[in-house]
Amino acid sequence: MTCHRLQLLRVILLFTSAFTPAFGQSGVFQGVVMDPQGAAIVGAKVTATDEAKQLVARETVSGADGAFEVGPLSPGLYTITVEVKGFKMTERRGLTLDTSQKMNLGKLVLEVGAVTEAVTVDATVPLVETSTGQKSFVITDRQVNELSLNGRDFQSLMKTLPGVVSNDQSDFRLAFNSTNNWNTNGLRGSMNNASLDGAINTDVGANDGQYTQVSLDSVSEFKLQTSTFNAEFGRNAGVMINAVTKSGSSKFHGTVYDFARNDAFDANNFFRNLQGQGKAKLRFNQFGGNLGGPAYIPKISSRAKPKLFFFFNFEGTRATRPNGNPFVDVPGPEMLNGDFSKVWRTTRINSTQFLTGTVFAPGSITRDAAGNLTGGDAYPGNIVPKSVWSKQAPAFLKLLNAIDRSQGSPTPGVAENVRVPLNDSYLFYKNAKVARVDYNLSAKTNVFVRWADDAQNESTGLGIFTTTSYPVFPEYRKKPGASWSANVVSVVSPSMTNEFIFAYNHLTQVVDVVPGTDPATYDRDKLGFTFKELYTGVNLDNKFPSFSGCATNGGACGFSSFDAGWFSEGRTFAITDNYTIHHNKHAFKFGIFANKNLNGQEPTWTDAPSFNFGTGVNNPNDTNIGMANRQLPQRGSDHRPLLR
Repeated sequence: MTCHRLQLLRVILLFTSAFTPAFGQSGVFQGVVMDPQGAAIVGAKVTATDEAKQLVARETVSGADGAFEVGPLSPGLYTITVEVKGFKMTERRGLTLDTSQKMNLGKLVLEVGAVTEAVTVDATVPLVETSTGQKSFVITDRQVNELSLNGRDFQSLMKTLPGVVSNDQSDFRLAFNSTNNWNTNGLRGSMNNASLDGAINTDVGANDGQYTQVSLDSVSEFKLQTSTFNAEFGRNAGVMINAVTKSGSSKFHGTVYDFARNDAFDANNFFRNLQGQGKAKLRFNQFGGNLGGPAYIPKISSRAKPKLFFFFNFEGTRATRPNGNPFVDVPGPEMLNGDFSKVWRTTRINSTQFLTGTVFAPGSITRDAAGNLTGGDAYPGNIVPKSVWSKQAPAFLKLLNAIDRSQGSPTPGVAENVRVPLNDSYLFYKNAKVARVDYNLSAKTNVFVRWADDAQNESTGLGIFTTTSYPVFPEYRKKPGASWSANVVSVVSPSMTNEFIFAYNHLTQVVDVVPGTDPATYDRDKLGFTFKELYTGVNLDNKFPSFSGCATNGGACGFSSFDAGWFSEGRTFAITDNYTIHHNKHAFKFGIFANKNLNGQEPTWTDAPSFNFGTGVNNPNDTNIGMANRQLPQRGSDHRPLLR
């Protein structure tokens, strides 16, 4: 299946009392410059200085009413300076500007004096954003770095915000880049929208994940907008999550880290102790580092006045955690060899002479008009002799014997089944990289380019997407994903600004049998299956047939796996441009958002025959016990031979 989708959102024209942040990540500062008598000061110079980069990011002047807006600005820590002849210079330091925030500084009253004198105020950031109607929450860099997270998954951070709940049973997920595992304000998880540095990051092919999920240590902040969206936030009705990557500063900074979990630090759980099992294997290592600072290039960025900054992050994750239940109830060895005497119960079948659990010869069962069993030819001692077994039975038996029953114990209350320890593991491998370069050409123009790469691989013995009762066909899923983004913000004139964003994302997914798996454990020919398949070309790995319905009183007997060789690919191109014109107290904003998605995904298919050995009127050769049906020759519902 291939889907080509082109979205061209309408040109947006907003008439507002003040500037509205662009679709991206830019924010603005605004305020009113006044003298001690409350009169407006016209022509005051207002400067925004990036404290991390130690350079002037934007400049503007106050208008006829003393009002000013300085921006667009990238998220970060700023100092706002106001100066005009005849008054002391005023500084507001330590102003943290969040993603798409409009921070209203209110009235800035200048004191009479020389410009060489200064009044400095350490900023108190407003707790409530009063300049817009949007409702949003920010997870800061400090929270990202200092909150203890089980598994270091950003979705755990989302749950710290009001109105956000998760349907995960554990924070230790180690999952791929899903974004649909939490709900905000009662909305569906598939309505969540994810962006990275202001550019779309949602894989709209499935609408449940991201193209790339960067390391927490490469993120400066997360912002979650939950309601009252500006017009440029379209595409989906749900919340908007924007992650902003870190950028370099005027000084070199680096970090090296390693987070670890290990079962050596844990006690065994109650149920494993009860079964006499040791601790399940648990390993989690997440290691990496950051490096950022100024870049020196002659005539572009000097040591005395750097304008070019870089940031790089690498993070590797290697993890193993328990997968599935600690045990599985399986048919006992007696049943596998045709002895069903333990299946007998003391009750009778529909008031007949036969005990519940009796095995009848195929095709001999009689039923009344309602389909209830009334009689049949029972096997003596409830034992099915191997002389009447199907030729395919030994091959099925090899699959059923793939689990070691010697370590098992009788299933409580079910004499014919055995409870066997199950020690399957989920393996997770990931390398994430982020590189970003910021260039401040002047106080009017700045550019940044960001690249993110997210290569992940997961595998499990029980399979991917669908699982077998116990490991017989281990599968892996590989997903390399990458994202590129370029952002250009420019002040065209004191009353005109423009922001341009280009983004390209790409990912592929593959599901297949784990490399190195012995074909003798799954290859139909090596297992001994001799029946002919109708469509041999679709069974890419020559896999054994799927089968079910042979469980007896809770014993596991489900053997189906996801189609090996499945492939999926997604690409997206997005362009955003916002142009704002200020006139007096009003702003006219024009915007365009173009998004082209190319998604190709193979549909699932039946790669191997599937057999249901369940009992009932729909099985012409029913023996009354599913496991016996599996051992004996079978016919289809049209009475034609299927398994001989």
